[in-house]
Parts: sequence; structure tokens; C-alpha cells
Amino acid sequence: MADGTVTRIDALKEGDAIVAATAEGTLTTDTVSLLSIAHPDAAAASYVTLTTANTTLTLTPAHHLPVGVTCCAHLKKARDVAAGDTVWSAHRSGGLVPTPVLSTSTTKAAGLHSPVLTAGGFPLVDGLVTSFDSIEKVTLAKYGLQHLIAACKATGSCAAMRDAFLADDDRKFVAAAK
Repeated sequence: MADGTVTRIDALKEGDAIVAATAEGTLTTDTVSLLSIAHPDAAAASYVTLTTANTTLTLTPAHHLPVGVTCCAHLKKARDVAAGDTVWSAHRSGGLVPTPVLSTSTTKAAGLHSPVLTAGGFPLVDGLVTSFDSIEKVTLAKYGLQHLIAACKATGSCAAMRDAFLADDDRKFVAAAK
């Protein structure tokens, strides 16, 4: 959370301020939007588990995360991340550090959660930088999501906007937090 407390991903709700990374690779805070996914009762399915020296993160195979020598312009789907790839994690000094993936595996997990952030930030989950979608949708959120949400709330059209924005995203969620 933005105040430094730790919470489970399944406890996040619209309006919560959380720690996130910017597209330029710095830490910031961002706000959980009404487009966030929270399906705690989703049936068990096959997930990808990424292990680093400091954490383990379980994601759906199609969930995106920043990978590469710089954060956060290049995204890979979790199923395409391999041991030796560089992901990004928050450091206690307040910055981001490159973090090698030590191993990947598959596991069964249940629950689907993905915080979509209003200013296009990259959510930190279990200390690792993740992405709620493709770089194109993250960039769209960065430049216009706050205004779209204000407009849909004013016109009562948020359900239609949510359906349009998330139409093909049922396979891109982070698994329920441990």
C-alpha cells in the first residue's frame, strides 16, 4: 500500500493507493481503478510460478510483467519468462532493482486478481513489478483512464466501459495472493 502497509492482492478495492512503478522505471504510487479484476472464486487452473532470490510470484500464463535490462517498456507474458530473465523488484532503498528469475514452474491455483491502475502504473505484487495488461493498454491508461472513469461515472456508463476495456482479459490475471 502507499502508506507502507502490506495487504493481500485480494483485499484491494477501488480507490486504494498502492506502490507501483512508472513506465520510466521509478517507484511511485497509483490508485486502484474500477477496472481492476477481482474474482476470488475463480476455479483452479494452471498458473506459472516465478521464483527469484527474494520472492515467489504466481500468475496466469498470459499475465504480463516487465522483463529486460530496463524497466518497464518491454513486457513478456508469464508463460514466456524463463530462468535467467531479468524482472524488476522494489528495493528497501526505495528504488527498483533488476532481479534474475531463478526458476519457473507450473502449479494449480484458484482466484483471479489484477489491479488496473488509474495513472498507468505497474503494480507491485509480492515485491515484483507486474503489468495489468499489454504496454498499449498501460499507455492508454496513463494518458486517459482517469478522464474516462470520471466521464463514465458522470454518465452512468462504467459497466459498458469496463466490458469494452476488459473484453479479452479473463486469461491475464495474477493468481490469488498467498
